[in-house]
Amino acid sequence: MAMTSDIKQFNLATGQRAERKKLITILEWQEPAHDGTTTGTETVKAVLGIRTEDSSIDYNADVQQSTDICGNNYTDVNKTQPSQSFDPHLILGGDRLGAYLNDIRRRNALSELQNFTAYIITAFIGDSTNGYEAERHTDCSVVYDSIGGDSNVNFPYTVYFSNKITNGTVDKLDPTFVFTPDVSA
Repeated sequence: MAMTSDIKQFNLATGQRAERKKLITILEWQEPAHDGTTTGTETVKAVLGIRTEDSSIDYNADVQQSTDICGNNYTDVNKTQPSQSFDPHLILGGDRLGAYLNDIRRRNALSELQNFTAYIITAFIGDSTNGYEAERHTDCSVVYDSIGGDSNVNFPYTVYFSNKITNGTVDKLDPTFVFTPDVSA
């Protein structure tokens, strides 16, 4: 098993807890340009989780356990299928992702739900000088779970990460960041 010798430490004081806002998920997609032209696309990025009180990345590991004839237990982890749900996700003015997902829903264009790039930024590793650790997941799917609600319209969705991961850093903690892939040895 290969081990890395440069494990990066958390940029937290000893015993300090990482705040939830230090784990940031940003989604990127292409949509038709909004400049009135009929051709061309633009890249859109959105921070996920606005007005969502609780959201975690679930790894959904495929685990197999067995016991040999000597009574020893063994566990094999075959794969993970990470996903992250955002519920509630309220319909808000200016929400480009909500508008895009609703357009896909209206047209029943389900194949368009599979063309997203997700970035998971761990802002508790790194800094603004050297960059914050990040993972880029390409070919992710975003699936809306329902639409409706009581006094406000809720449009929750789930991001299904692809496991096509490129590790790297981002230079800042907002959607205008630049992602720099790690250099492989």
